[in-house]
Amino acid sequence: MKILVAFYSRHGHTKKVGEKIAKILGADIEEIIDKKDRSKLISWFESSFNEELRTQTKIFPLKNNPINYNLVIIGTPIWSGVSPPVKAYLSQNKFNKLAFFATFGASAENAFYIMEKLSKKPIATLSLQDRQIKVGEHKRLIKNFCNTIKDKIK
Repeated sequence: MKILVAFYSRHGHTKKVGEKIAKILGADIEEIIDKKDRSKLISWFESSFNEELRTQTKIFPLKNNPINYNLVIIGTPIWSGVSPPVKAYLSQNKFNKLAFFATFGASAENAFYIMEKLSKKPIATLSLQDRQIKVGEHKRLIKNFCNTIKDKIK
C-alpha cells in the first residue's frame, strides 16, 4: 500500500509529527508550502482574517500527486481553524483514502469536520496539543494512530 504524509507546518510541531508518522508507516512525505510568508506574528492575524472570509491561499506545486497513493495522511496546525495551506491542498486534490492529524495550542475545535467537508471522511484522526509534543507524550498517541491506520487498511 502506498502512503503519503502531507503537512503544513509553521513552527515545526506538525512537521515533527508528520515525520514520525511517515517513519512508522514507511510513507512518502510531502511538505505543503504556502506561497505567502506566514513566519511573522502579523501573518497569524492575517490567516485568521482569511479564515473568516474563506479566502483561499496559493500553495507551491506538489512533488507527489495524492491520487497516486492508496492513503494520504494530512496534517495541519490549528490557528483559528484549519491552516489555509491545508485547506487549499484539500480543495485542489482528489484522494483515495484519508487520515488527518492536527497540532494546536488550545483546541482542535471542528478542524476535522472542516477537513472532511473539503475532501472525504477520514479513516482515522489524531489531535495533539503542542505541550504533548514538547514533553514527549505524543509518541504513544502517534503509535496508536498508526496502529489504527494499519488495522483499517489491512
